[in-house]
Amino acid sequence: MQRPTQVVQLEDMDERLFFDYLNMNRIRHVFTIYDIKNMREETRVWVALRNSKIAGYLFEYEKRFIHTHGDPESIQGLLGKTTIVEPIIVLEPDHLKAVKKVYEPVEPLDTATKDLITTFLVMKTDSETFKPIIRHFVKKLGTEDLNEASKSFDEPLKNLVQNAINKGFAYGAYENGSLASCAAVSEHLEDVALIRGVFTVPSLRNHGLATSVCSALVEESIRLGKVPMLWVSKDNLPALKLYEKLGFKETGIVLLSFQAKRLRPFLAD
Repeated sequence: MQRPTQVVQLEDMDERLFFDYLNMNRIRHVFTIYDIKNMREETRVWVALRNSKIAGYLFEYEKRFIHTHGDPESIQGLLGKTTIVEPIIVLEPDHLKAVKKVYEPVEPLDTATKDLITTFLVMKTDSETFKPIIRHFVKKLGTEDLNEASKSFDEPLKNLVQNAINKGFAYGAYENGSLASCAAVSEHLEDVALIRGVFTVPSLRNHGLATSVCSALVEESIRLGKVPMLWVSKDNLPALKLYEKLGFKETGIVLLSFQAKRLRPFLAD
């Protein structure tokens, strides 16, 4: 007989059981694993248990981000635990019906998205499929590059580059003395490197700078024994073309994301 779903906080269960669940697909759960291990004070996790097995979980970060994973039937009870009013939500596609009962999509996460919900494709490459293309001078960024990053990039991207320099690694390309393009790995596990912040200043796009920078970053990731992975909006066709050219393949993992506004204070379990 199937027992009802029980929702507990991570601290109230055997965490080894939860990490065993996450480790079955470290690509899918990379943010959860990284943030719990490195940003524990800024995270909260609720886990849905059914017949002593994990059915799903809800992950909060910085009281701003919500991720949901697992069995769609577990999501309603998990959403009843969070109180964030205007989060950025990341969810699996079959969670959307349950999430929309609690949160209204307000705007997409990617500017190329036509509607209110961005669809992210999770992609990865490895030493066998990777096809590097480096046609520009590219350098590994260090603290000496932060002043130029402040001039070329907006504050969130500059902060991402700074975090990557401090906790991971980042590469960039200069044009006429200015930092023109970058790519960063600020979150990484022992075996996974999450690529973010691939950007070229608008006036210098379509010259292959991002291709060169991203190639160098992937080479470094592979050299360190990590699987390079990234999320890309299905509507961002130039980025998709770039990653496919470099040998990235879809993993089959699809995630939805949007800026949201809460419709009701809570749901009953």
